Amino acid sequence: MKESLERIRSYIADVQKIDGPELQKLLSDFLKNYVKGLHVENYIGDYPTFMEPIHLGNKVKIGDDVLIGPNVFIGDNSEIGDYGELSNTIIFENVKLGSNVKLENCIVVKDGLITDNLNEKNCILLGPTNSNIDKIPF
Repeated sequence: MKESLERIRSYIADVQKIDGPELQKLLSDFLKNYVKGLHVENYIGDYPTFMEPIHLGNKVKIGDDVLIGPNVFIGDNSEIGDYGELSNTIIFENVKLGSNVKLENCIVVKDGLITDNLNEKNCILLGPTNSNIDKIPF
């Protein structure tokens, strides 16, 4: 799993060379091959809704009324704000998502900070973001 995540991380590091169909295949293959069942043993939060398959890292904090899945990987020490929805998405470690964030078929890079009220599909979200989203569609 770590090797495949590193491959994705390396691929998206050079934003000038990203090929949408190739990145979509990397995302799909990772989710299909490594996110299986319900791996949610170590999270902090009240009553999220999980739709398998999901893999949560260590010390993930989940807000109120959050829907996660299917096909979601969330890295260690990440935080999901209230009323979020995530599907077919990879969230690397140390990411903080604000409230009312809906992501479908996205990748959020390590240490990403996503503010409230965001609805995105098919993109990479880079670094700190706000209403002027720093994103790369694919």
